[in-house]
Amino acid sequence: MEKKTLGWTNEKISPFILGSWEFGTPSIIDETNAIKAIQKSVELGINAIDTAESYGNGLSETIIGRAIGKFKREDLFIITKVSIDHLRYDDVLRACEGSLRRLNTSYIDLYLVHWPNHYVPIRETAKAMERLFSEGKIRYIGLSNFSLPLLREFREHLSKTDVAANELHYNVLFRDVEKEVLPYMLRENIPLLAYDSLGLGYLIGRKEIRNEYKWYVLAREAYVKNLEPLVEEISSIAKEIGKTPAQVVLNWLVNKENVFAIFNTTKEDHLRENLGSLGWSLRDSDLRRLDEAVKKVVIDYFTR
Repeated sequence: MEKKTLGWTNEKISPFILGSWEFGTPSIIDETNAIKAIQKSVELGINAIDTAESYGNGLSETIIGRAIGKFKREDLFIITKVSIDHLRYDDVLRACEGSLRRLNTSYIDLYLVHWPNHYVPIRETAKAMERLFSEGKIRYIGLSNFSLPLLREFREHLSKTDVAANELHYNVLFRDVEKEVLPYMLRENIPLLAYDSLGLGYLIGRKEIRNEYKWYVLAREAYVKNLEPLVEEISSIAKEIGKTPAQVVLNWLVNKENVFAIFNTTKEDHLRENLGSLGWSLRDSDLRRLDEAVKKVVIDYFTR
């Protein structure tokens, strides 16, 4: 798999990043199969793995730590996140130690602040992250779910390094990041790690509302109905160009400058299908059709 440059870091990682929140949910996938999914992903060329201490209260990190033992550590790019409740200076340091232990590694490649905490000064968190950087426990500092003003403020409090990435909600439907934060990040050569790239499957036709997914904004019957024009257009484009709906949605993301798509998968056939999103580009006419279809989708966050 051809690697992609991670912004100003010049690190070469796979254009896809393996997401792992499901690995911390035993009712979705057990540990044995989660380990198999991780190892197969690496064998097929995905060298970047994204997790967080909050996924299954550390279970996802533990499983990843067990799965990556068969590979050379330097061949992998491990991303994890410190939780919103652990952003005080000493808490950041303790959280990192816990993640290192569960991941069974001596360093984290990219350590992200999972969510901003408006009750903890950004300077305090930034200084703790920079200490971890200075000690070699993390190679790069990153953020997740940070708006443009908060991203700028965090950068102001770093003196030894810079923000290496911002992980944001971004896919063919949810495009708010394109208004302010993404243009700024492109100018500053800060990559965007796009989570929820497939809309938890609802962008490509999923209709079931599982208990494990009820937290998700699209996991409501009203939204499944509202998504139909977009789902149908994605399916139509896929048929015309000989691809699958998932490949269309992922290709829309992965060909963007300095954008890396995070996807979750628990099945090898889905993994191989997703990798078929690489090596080609949607037509300009396809992109226009997707833009028009998105305009027909109404997202009302008060819908129940």
